[in-house]
Amino acid sequence: MTDWLSAGGMILSGLIVGFMFWYGMKSRAPKPEVERLDLEAKRDVLLQQLRELKETGGSVEEQRRLERETADVLRALDKRKSPGSAGVPPAVGHDPAKSGGRDARVPSADIAALTRAASIRGFIWGAASVAVLGGIGWFVTEKATPKTDSAPSPMASAPQSQQPQQSDPALQQIEASVAKSPDDLEMRNQLAKAYLERENLMGVFEQTKYILARTPDDARALTYQALVRMSMGQRDPAAEMLRHAIKSDPQLLDAYVALAWDDIQRGKTADAEAQIAEATRRHPEQKARLDDVLTKMKEQAKNPAPAAVAPAAAPASGPSVHVTLTLAGAAPSPNAVLFVIARASGQTAGPPAAVKRIASPTFPLDIDLSAADSMMGQPLPATVRIEARLDSDGDAMTKNPSDPHAVQDGVSTNGTKVSLALQ
Repeated sequence: MTDWLSAGGMILSGLIVGFMFWYGMKSRAPKPEVERLDLEAKRDVLLQQLRELKETGGSVEEQRRLERETADVLRALDKRKSPGSAGVPPAVGHDPAKSGGRDARVPSADIAALTRAASIRGFIWGAASVAVLGGIGWFVTEKATPKTDSAPSPMASAPQSQQPQQSDPALQQIEASVAKSPDDLEMRNQLAKAYLERENLMGVFEQTKYILARTPDDARALTYQALVRMSMGQRDPAAEMLRHAIKSDPQLLDAYVALAWDDIQRGKTADAEAQIAEATRRHPEQKARLDDVLTKMKEQAKNPAPAAVAPAAAPASGPSVHVTLTLAGAAPSPNAVLFVIARASGQTAGPPAAVKRIASPTFPLDIDLSAADSMMGQPLPATVRIEARLDSDGDAMTKNPSDPHAVQDGVSTNGTKVSLALQ
């Protein structure tokens, strides 16, 4: 959103300054000189009286008095030396010789020159004003940049690796709708689904967290967050959230499919088939699609992730990291679970890019992290932060300080080999 408020304020400030400058220049312009006009009027009256006195044969004393007053007025006019008096013609019958040759008449050529000079000055001032206003407009246009919010928001919490999706017009439209109506939970659900489709798990988590804080029984938010938790290794809380979602909305197809996938991962094929069968009963038009999904789930279940003793993995296709793990210290408890978590480089929390969970591992251990270890099959970021932890309670979200762990950041995913010693 462009900060036109600041831009408009700058334009208004420029106009105010320009108006003050214009007003100041106008106030300095020469004003009609009332005193000069009075003197000229008095001069004309005295000259008229002298003319009438000579015609009627008045007294010499009165004539001398009028001549003295006329001379005083003419001297006062000479002292003022006002250009404006040059254009005032003398009174009718005025004789320049009798007034001491002081006819202030200016030649027409001088008047034309003065007029041209005034026109040139006006043109220069006008051109300068237009140039200044144009400069202000250009400056405002250059400085009117998109407005950014410094406060964190659910939509601004996507990881660095997800930034390319910002060019997606459909996603930008949904984000704009959520920004306009933050309490529109239906629109937030749509945004969470869009993030899930684009593998932005952090965005999914933030949106569903906002929704569930206000409506804990929202089935779609429960389902989407359960999928994120499954990718984080929190399978038990995820399964509970999916059951809650089905109870809240028995028609929600995504919840049945997600719960069936969790059952397949646990080796509960019959339970998974029951979930798909119930989904088919409620949505018979989706039978072909659901059968295909179940078939693919079973095919993936035939190649489970290595557990306990894991042989050296074959090189993975696409971005991957080969990790060699050793344990420095006492032997782990029989119920310990090894979590190897990859996040975008620099990130220490939030949904991971990939997770590998190995129950009761033995050391040394070689594993590969690749797209096969992500929930949606998305490729790993170019550089990742690798964290390995031997968890005593099997919950990826609890971090006991005494659990052996190791971390390495800035690992390239071009097949780099990394050695971590848990301690």
